[in-house]
Formats: sequence, C-alpha cells, structure tokens
Amino acid sequence: MSISISRIYKDTTQQALGALAAILEKARDHAAKNGPAESDMLEQRLIEDMHPMIWQVQMISEFAVRGGARLTGKQTEDMIDMPFAEDSFDDLIARVQKCLAMVGDYDDAVLDGAAETEITMPIGPDQELTMPGTNYLLSFYLPNLFFHVTTAYDLLRMQGVEIGKRDFLNFRG
Repeated sequence: MSISISRIYKDTTQQALGALAAILEKARDHAAKNGPAESDMLEQRLIEDMHPMIWQVQMISEFAVRGGARLTGKQTEDMIDMPFAEDSFDDLIARVQKCLAMVGDYDDAVLDGAAETEITMPIGPDQELTMPGTNYLLSFYLPNLFFHVTTAYDLLRMQGVEIGKRDFLNFRG
C-alpha cells in the first residue's frame, strides 16, 4: 500500500489546522471568562526573541496554503497574498477556517504529481532552498506545520487555557 502526497498534505494539514481553530475557540472563551485580556494572550511569547502567539497562527495558516501552492507548481510571486491583519481570536479563527477550505480545494492529482517536482522557496534574505516535492513535504513542510501549531498550543496552555493532547490531535469525543 502506498500513501499519496495529497493525503499526507491534506489530511495532516486539515487535522492540524482544525485543531488550531478549536483551541483558538477555547482560548477566546477562556479570555472572556477568566482573563487575561485577549490582546495580552495574542501577544504572549515563549521567549523574547520568538514571535508572539498571533504571529504563529498567521504564519502557519499562510504557510499551509503556500505549501499546497508550491506542491501544485506555483512560484512564490504567484501565490495568494495573505496579510497578517488579524487582531482577535475571532479573526484568527476565521483566517484558519478560510485556509482550511483553501487546502481542501487543491487538486489531488496535481498534488500527487509533485513527488519529483523541484520546489524552490525563500528561506531568508537572499537565500533559497530547492528540493524535490516529497522531501519538501516530509522534511520541510510537516516539521514547520507542527512546530508553529505546537508553539501556539503551548502559548495558550501556559496561559491557563484548558487544552490537552486530544485538542492538539483534534480528537473530540
């Protein structure tokens, strides 16, 4: 049995972003009931040189959409622009939901054809990284997806939001 790029990309991204949307809802409700202020929660950092919680969500939702675009052959300059304009949990939830829909819209056959496609992406000022689609998905995309979703989860958990492993895994029931 083989597993396809489309299943790895879509299923994993939809599970992770679905979980992220759900924990953001819990965080919004926590802030409304218990505090701290929503704006303070959104600006929380693990350490000063890391980006705040709001950026983690904005970045990974954009990254998820751009990851699919890269796997379908789009170049950076042809990708959708997703400004980081949100300033509330409701805005972030809407952004993640929009990105979830976009991830689901990518054509499975095109994604599945990306295994050997060379993907080039910027990784910093005047730096690029090129790798085959399978390597991009498994060695770059997925680790980044989990890193930023985990960071958002950790930032909310440390602020008292009652979330656990089931929330992170998006297992409800």
